[in-house]
Amino acid sequence: MAAAIPSAEETIGPPLPAVDWIQTSELGYLENRPKQQPVCFYCRKAEDNLSKCSKCGVASYCSRDHQVADWKAGMGHKHCCKYYKRAGLDMTLKTEKDRSDARTELFGRIRFYVCPYAVHRQVELGKGFLFVQSECTLAEISLPKPQNATGHHMGMRSVLIHFLTVGEFDSEVCRDDFELAEFRSRLHDAVDQYDKKTQVALLMRFRCGHLALGLAALVPDYGICKSLGKDYYSNSTAGALQLNIDDV
Repeated sequence: MAAAIPSAEETIGPPLPAVDWIQTSELGYLENRPKQQPVCFYCRKAEDNLSKCSKCGVASYCSRDHQVADWKAGMGHKHCCKYYKRAGLDMTLKTEKDRSDARTELFGRIRFYVCPYAVHRQVELGKGFLFVQSECTLAEISLPKPQNATGHHMGMRSVLIHFLTVGEFDSEVCRDDFELAEFRSRLHDAVDQYDKKTQVALLMRFRCGHLALGLAALVPDYGICKSLGKDYYSNSTAGALQLNIDDV
């Protein structure tokens, strides 16, 4: 029913955008969420004897018919299986390559929104970086759809993006969140050195305590980003950009 699943050492999705990850950190925030009873990935019913997908070992089904139907559905398990295999039953990305790919995939999903935003804010404020935060864990946001390893809907998955100068980072962010201070030196270097016509600096933080600093390729190109930024953000009074991941 399925093609062979790539190994963990291979990129499992479409070609990834160019991101150079400079520094990462694991703060290891503890999760206190209640355990959920697994449900059928297709009909969402709880059964005592659910069978699991033999490829990912995660998706559960109450019948062969529902497994086949979910495989064939739009944004069905045929597309998602490899991502659930990576996240596993414990919803944890275990290797640095998996975490790097997940971060880069996220940037790939939001880049056509955040790159014009970054260029527009850069014109107003000078060089800075995108601070991308989410109330989801990295594993949760890495899945193609908002359905966790037990088959339950995760609710809205969103990211909140601020464009900050290093001065704002030092005086406002580090003052209130000392854990981010360890990124200060390399963040300053990244912002000083990136080419504003071809790159954007970004700092990502997730609910699980995973943080990462990187330099990403500006997509689309600078001229288009500048034009789009002016069209979409010049009249905005919001201090941040919020994106629902499942709508982009």
